[in-house]
Amino acid sequence: MLFRHGDVLIQKVSKLPADVRRLRHRTLAHGELTGHSHQIQESNGVALWESLSELFLEIESPHATVVHQEHAAIEIPAGIYRVWRQREYTPERIVVVRD
Repeated sequence: MLFRHGDVLIQKVSKLPADVRRLRHRTLAHGELTGHSHQIQESNGVALWESLSELFLEIESPHATVVHQEHAAIEIPAGIYRVWRQREYTPERIVVVRD
């Protein structure tokens, strides 16, 4: 199961890695160009986790809503997800898509 919200990709995974640490915020990604951010709207029943440089979202409530000032909100069902920024490939370099 894969969700896309602007330049953020959210993919369901079977479990969290063993070496995660809980984050105290609900921001999936900051927009470098606009200052806007992709965030989880709900404050209960959701947690963000970090493992090395990877981000994971755990949703224990029936769903969580991803919001951004320039995109329509989307609902993600309960589960564990890996979250990352979409990248563009060019022969010269790999570039993170900027929202």
